[in-house]
Amino acid sequence: MTNEYVKTLKTGLAASALLFSQMALATNSQVEPVEYLIDFKITGQFTSATETEVTYTINGPGFAPLWIYGTGEIMDKNYRWRKAADLSGGQIVFSGNPEAPIVRFSCIAGSCTLTMKDGAVLTSDAGVPLEGRAINMWGPVIQSPDFDPVKGIIPIRIMGCGGLKEIAGKGKAAGMVGSICFNGALNFNQNDPSQLTGSSKCTITMHTPAPGIPIP
Repeated sequence: MTNEYVKTLKTGLAASALLFSQMALATNSQVEPVEYLIDFKITGQFTSATETEVTYTINGPGFAPLWIYGTGEIMDKNYRWRKAADLSGGQIVFSGNPEAPIVRFSCIAGSCTLTMKDGAVLTSDAGVPLEGRAINMWGPVIQSPDFDPVKGIIPIRIMGCGGLKEIAGKGKAAGMVGSICFNGALNFNQNDPSQLTGSSKCTITMHTPAPGIPIP
């Protein structure tokens, strides 16, 4: 088999795969509400603190999962070419005792911005505060690859939801309103509390608001 033949075969297969994906998208387009599943990889920096609150600014890329198994389990591995969004400027405020069984946190309205691959820009919080909880009482996620007690890296489960609105007028979600829900882990650094990392597979669900409905 010649190199030229192999090259032609690979080109043909790639073109066929692209055509198939476009046909699948055209024939299986979602009805509203439109749903997304994006795996965000988070990095955060300490921003400010008061006697009762600590604020971090978080950023990071989000990836479309390559595969969802028949059981519903989501493949973990991410590929650069599957990048679907960027999270930027999220101001996350943790309140109360950081060692409490459940620690509550929230995103300052308008600070969490998600820029989607198709140009849509989603921002918090459309009148529904983006709030979450870190669950200390479950202990660290000891099977996480990030768990490193020697270096003080402690992954703690997080969960939460909040509102979003699209503000750029671009992409499939142009002008829509909806929600984001997250389930993942934040890696708290006991040796350097100024650093925060983590990951969360987030579901985003958007719809076109009825005419005349004001969206905060």
